[in-house]
Amino acid sequence: MPVNRKLNITVTFSAQEATDGSFGGGATYTQTGSTPDMGNIVKTNGEIDLDQALSYDTSAYNNNVDIEFTLATPCTVTPGNTTIPIIWATQYGAGMTVEIPEGSHGTLGEMEVVKDPNNPNLITLKDKDDDSNTYNYKPAVELVRPNVNNYYISLDPKIVNRPT
Repeated sequence: MPVNRKLNITVTFSAQEATDGSFGGGATYTQTGSTPDMGNIVKTNGEIDLDQALSYDTSAYNNNVDIEFTLATPCTVTPGNTTIPIIWATQYGAGMTVEIPEGSHGTLGEMEVVKDPNNPNLITLKDKDDDSNTYNYKPAVELVRPNVNNYYISLDPKIVNRPT
């Protein structure tokens, strides 16, 4: 019986602290592997183009893709190049949500977000890869600071899933 394909991505977040103590930042996405080999289908801005994946043995693998995101910790904070531990968000929102952009059709039933209860830095996005939509996936992180609440930051990459 064919199994899901798997795409591994490491997310490296860099934070900037403003003079008022608030934070902003951005992430770099690095494709660190895939099973079977899908070729390089992840851009550094997080855009994933499944339509560009290499052909695969359909007797061994099905259309479904499990996209595993590993959040690198700690993150570097500028100015000062200090570091802060970071996790996928839990306190102020979900670590990952998926949206259908305006004008697209379909249902979110194609996507399932699975948080690893044993690893706060691992989230899997299960993509059933069975339609022609583009999705925005929104990862969110929390900076873990001693003696204060976590600081929530959301990001906005997209997944191109067999576009028409």
